[in-house]
Amino acid sequence: MSVLRQLYSLIIPDIWTTIISLLIGYVVYYLAKFYYQYYSLPPGPFPLPLIGNLLTFRTKHHWDYIMRKLAKKYGPIFTVYLGNSPQIMITDPVIARDVFNKSDFSGRTQTYFVKLIGDGVILADYGPNWETRRFVAHAAAKKYSKNERLVNVVVDCVDKTVETMLKTIGPNKPIEPSDYIYLTFLNILANSAFNEKYNIDDPEFKKFKYVLNDLMYESGIRFVLWEYSKLIQWIDYKSIKNIAKHFDDCREIIIEKLKNHYKDYYSGIERDFCDTLIAAKNYALREGVIGSKQSVAEYLTDDKLGMTVFDLFFAGIDTSYNTFQWLLLFLSNDLNVQKKLRNEISDKIGDRLPTLDDRQRCHYVMAFISETLRFRNVVPVGVAHKVIVDSKIGNYRIPKNMTAYVYQGFIMRNDSNKYWTNPNDFIPERFIDSDNHYMITRSQQPAFIPFGIGRRVCLGEKMAIADLFLVLTRFLQSTQNYDIVLDSHQGLDADPNNSDSISPN
Repeated sequence: MSVLRQLYSLIIPDIWTTIISLLIGYVVYYLAKFYYQYYSLPPGPFPLPLIGNLLTFRTKHHWDYIMRKLAKKYGPIFTVYLGNSPQIMITDPVIARDVFNKSDFSGRTQTYFVKLIGDGVILADYGPNWETRRFVAHAAAKKYSKNERLVNVVVDCVDKTVETMLKTIGPNKPIEPSDYIYLTFLNILANSAFNEKYNIDDPEFKKFKYVLNDLMYESGIRFVLWEYSKLIQWIDYKSIKNIAKHFDDCREIIIEKLKNHYKDYYSGIERDFCDTLIAAKNYALREGVIGSKQSVAEYLTDDKLGMTVFDLFFAGIDTSYNTFQWLLLFLSNDLNVQKKLRNEISDKIGDRLPTLDDRQRCHYVMAFISETLRFRNVVPVGVAHKVIVDSKIGNYRIPKNMTAYVYQGFIMRNDSNKYWTNPNDFIPERFIDSDNHYMITRSQQPAFIPFGIGRRVCLGEKMAIADLFLVLTRFLQSTQNYDIVLDSHQGLDADPNNSDSISPN
């Protein structure tokens, strides 16, 4: 026994010494690798291991305010660490256009959020799968955005919403319009996508609204932490599983609606976006426009096309809904702006239904929409791009799998006056030329990028602009007997210009 004790006294201390030495060695290696990466990337605030720059955002200010300060301090390319993950931010439109036009920066990082939403078009990683579905979805969206049926859909949805508001609340009374606005855009997309409508008490409407809008707000900061921390995901396993089930339910509803379209689909008759998508798919299969017909068929299954429709819902409703709330706040805040909008609509359209061609006549309406998109962009950092091969931004080497963003909100409201005169003032006239015509923003305003930039620019841009124009004009026609004003006596901020939030209140 004494021999065993001696062996124990000799071996055990050595084992602990070895374990401690290995742990110290690993920590030293991890810190050396972490900070080597930090000093090799574009400049940014000094990160701490594991938490990165998260403490930088622990203030009373909105995160967009903090990001703007960092952009001013560190220049056109800077790095922010969210946990251990470095995020490259680009705040110059020339650099952003050069970078994001390359396929090198066309990937998508497969984060928690991306996996939750699913493999559609917007969040799909770069490759033949994405290219094929992007081709089909873009063709369908471009075609449908010019479809005059969209006018009847919008008019019907807006008229019913205004009628419901007046019946439920009554005229000349303060309202909380968010649910009604959401109902309008959900109905427009539901009717456009698969020829269905909802009322505000419909269980399916409530399901979509909860999943596509309310659920993430309920999760709050936890949702952000799940994106960058596996540990927090593990701790919140039950919540994450419950959220995933809600998203799965919505996906199944939409995919089933697409599949049902095949039962009465006729070539040449396109009742809605699902029909247009099926037609675009059939064209791609027939012509083999991208890759072989076999590979096209592999990437265009009904489940994958259904995810394209889900993309339309998830991205289209939320951004249009929030943007329209800003439109309402700005026209409510300034009755002179509201009067100009109403006068132009009365002069150019009158009492007839608005059409898509009216965008060429209603220059101030289009300028007002563009200024709202510039001044209060609801997706200020856009969607993450993944670097798919080792590449460069300027003089900086950017390794494969790094995440990069174009900080479009900063570019469109930059205090330096480099791209805009008086950028922190709401001035729709900045989009009107000397002939009182709405300017073609892509060429005349190169820093106007509310839908992103480059190869992964927003798929639904044309549909979103068409929807916003038609909804706004019809809403103002339907309320021509009223002034829309903010009720500043109910604790509301009467000036939306004072808000630093990307979401209207």
